[in-house]
Amino acid sequence: MNDTSIEFPPFFEQPAVEAGADGGTVELSGRVLHAIDVAAADFLGPQDSSTPCVDRRESHRYRVIQRQSILFVRIDEDPQACGLTVPAMDSGAQYAVGSDGRILGRLRDGEPDGARVPMDAGPGILVPTSEVGRSSDSPPGP
Repeated sequence: MNDTSIEFPPFFEQPAVEAGADGGTVELSGRVLHAIDVAAADFLGPQDSSTPCVDRRESHRYRVIQRQSILFVRIDEDPQACGLTVPAMDSGAQYAVGSDGRILGRLRDGEPDGARVPMDAGPGILVPTSEVGRSSDSPPGP
């Protein structure tokens, strides 16, 4: 599912036109709507009346960019939809959806993007998740 040759576009390079912001008419093709639906279903999972506000599809904002036959969908939490002031950390994702509706690539916020490794990044040290935040130093004594 994750085609490493896909490069996600910069979603915030240009201002987006908000659907319905000024009462104007907006038209979405069925293909765009389907791509948003596929990405939202993958990112947010099944929805029902017990789904918490922050996990609901209507509590998110969506940006779409089309490049050739790929629709790129950016999903971000909209904290105001749930009475919050700031979104949770790493609460968004980017999707590349093919013309057939298949997810070709997915990049969740906070996940490493192999295409954007800093040039000065060394080999690094892998740390088990269970050790993240731990220190081998003794706590300061009284």
